[in-house]
Amino acid sequence: MPRKELERFDLKLDINQSETAHLLSKKRGYYVYYNMPNRETKPLKIHKHTCGECFYGIGKQPNALPGRNGVWIGPSHSIEAMITIIQDIFRTTPEICTCCQNNIHLNKIK
Repeated sequence: MPRKELERFDLKLDINQSETAHLLSKKRGYYVYYNMPNRETKPLKIHKHTCGECFYGIGKQPNALPGRNGVWIGPSHSIEAMITIIQDIFRTTPEICTCCQNNIHLNKIK
């Protein structure tokens, strides 16, 4: 789903009073995808929940089995907390997903 469409959908969650909308609104925040097979060659990237790569921590392949190759970690409601998690657990400096760069300020990464 394209980012703009996801952002429109996300705005409607505040209007919709259904239980599903309430549960999905709790999935807002920042995620990182840890890909076990590519951990040595690909950097960890922070994604916003409305990113087409992330899609509320479901990813682009909703039928994929979580944990088979990788797993979405999150949500964290603050980018600073997600950066700390990545630095403390994985001992690396994260990057920002290319489609999220306009929504996440790069100067927050130390």
